[in-house]
Amino acid sequence: MASLRFVLLLVLAGVYAPMALAQTKAAPDNENGRYTMSPVADGVLRLDTRSGQVSLCRQRNDSWTCEATADDRAAYEKEITRLQEKIAALEGKLGQKPGGVDLKLPSEAEVDRVMKFFETVFRRFIGMIEGLQRENEQKRS
Repeated sequence: MASLRFVLLLVLAGVYAPMALAQTKAAPDNENGRYTMSPVADGVLRLDTRSGQVSLCRQRNDSWTCEATADDRAAYEKEITRLQEKIAALEGKLGQKPGGVDLKLPSEAEVDRVMKFFETVFRRFIGMIEGLQRENEQKRS
């Protein structure tokens, strides 16, 4: 009976020992909570809580290897930075005077002079129309 227990103990040790060793092999380090791990079908997803980078860690041979996953976040952040710089440049240009010339509003006298010019042009135009209408009426009569 004692030998049967001993044999059974050896068999169980033979079965569970490799599983226990597999769990204690060099798994990806979590560096004091920096990384969070999530099991997936073919390994472990590792999230770097400082940088936001996601890696897929797999056991190959007797060691773990982690490869960065394709992440569009870096591309998005680069594009956001580019657009922010472009906006800042455009806002800077809005504050500048075109061609370095200081734009000022015309004075009241200048506005009056321009209005008088357009009034004269308009009156002449109306006069031409009235003259053409009179000529037209005279031809009909």
